[in-house]
Amino acid sequence: MSSKFDFLRKNLYSMAELCLEQVLLLDDALEQDNSELARKLIDRDDLIDNLEKQNDNLSQNAILEAVANRNSMGMDQVDGEVVLKRDPLRFALSAIRITRNLERMGDQIVNCAKCFRRGLIPQRFFCDEEILNKLLSRVITIVGMAVESLVEEKNRFYGSVHSVEEEINNLCQSAFLKFVMDPRLDKNQFADVYRLILCLERTGDYAVNIAEELVRLNTGMDIRHVSDPVQAIAKTG
Repeated sequence: MSSKFDFLRKNLYSMAELCLEQVLLLDDALEQDNSELARKLIDRDDLIDNLEKQNDNLSQNAILEAVANRNSMGMDQVDGEVVLKRDPLRFALSAIRITRNLERMGDQIVNCAKCFRRGLIPQRFFCDEEILNKLLSRVITIVGMAVESLVEEKNRFYGSVHSVEEEINNLCQSAFLKFVMDPRLDKNQFADVYRLILCLERTGDYAVNIAEELVRLNTGMDIRHVSDPVQAIAKTG
């Protein structure tokens, strides 16, 4: 059974790294005002979708095997404080949630590229607007932290992820207020700029979801609706 779990883990890493590559490609496409790069990004989305299908099947089979072989693997004898990271059933369940978030993250990045390729946003708009450059930079940062946390199977980046998420939310709000009355944009152009901003924000949200799932995998804590998740995690340390 270890080979099945190893393959699932490898697929998760590949999927996460593809998402990071996609957001870096988006950055290049917007910075260079390059529609062809955006098209390449859209075409690569099938790679993420195919890994999602593989992970779904692997996770379901891994769950069945983990349940059936739990005692023979010795999990019934492991202390509850230690079982979290060693329990293949818990890992398989987390893998399903992480896979969903990675696939949706990939979709949001593709939505950005499609919006850009519509050609309504003025040329070099993203190159010249500092607030948009900063927003995209922070999204790349948060996706990178989520990917690194996943590969390391640790939740040590959660505090930083939470801080970057707040910064992204503030940047999105500031960008909306700046561009909603921008005389350079007609209503259709503003709609596409705003769609792109929302997709970047949601990309960050999915990165946060992955970080939260890693906390649950490592500690057993569900921090999704905790008023101060960073403080809650600190208390477990």
